[in-house]
Amino acid sequence: MLKSTRVHDLTAPARFFGVLGAHGGAGTTTVTRWLDPDGSGGTMELHRGSHLPPHFIPLVVARSTAYGMQEAVRLIGGWHSGVPRPHLVIVRDAPLPLPRAAVYRMRAIRPRVLGIAQVPYLVGLREVDSPTEALDHRAVRKAARKLRRQLGLPE
Repeated sequence: MLKSTRVHDLTAPARFFGVLGAHGGAGTTTVTRWLDPDGSGGTMELHRGSHLPPHFIPLVVARSTAYGMQEAVRLIGGWHSGVPRPHLVIVRDAPLPLPRAAVYRMRAIRPRVLGIAQVPYLVGLREVDSPTEALDHRAVRKAARKLRRQLGLPE
């Protein structure tokens, strides 16, 4: 589990994230909007081959499928040593247990990441036109707050 910075600790440094999808449809845009809902620049979506801005922490997003975790392992396994270790965010694709292959891959990659956070399956995400609009749903707001906490962001 990721360690979180206490909200009332005013000496905690600001955290900036560069969000990178391990594969198409991973949930990268959704996670980016949750971490920076007002678009102030504290989080930015990165595309393959783009550079991580200085002082940004990389964050890899993958679906909880066997394929999604395979792609996360492939991406993180080939991580350049000059780039800081990433956090991994796993977005659940169904209200079911993770496939065995995904569980195995998650355990295998754990030592190579700063931490692993899981976003639960949220039906509210299927009912909206944009990730920001999804924050109108109580369950989605709760999941976004939990993710922010796990990554050490203030609420």
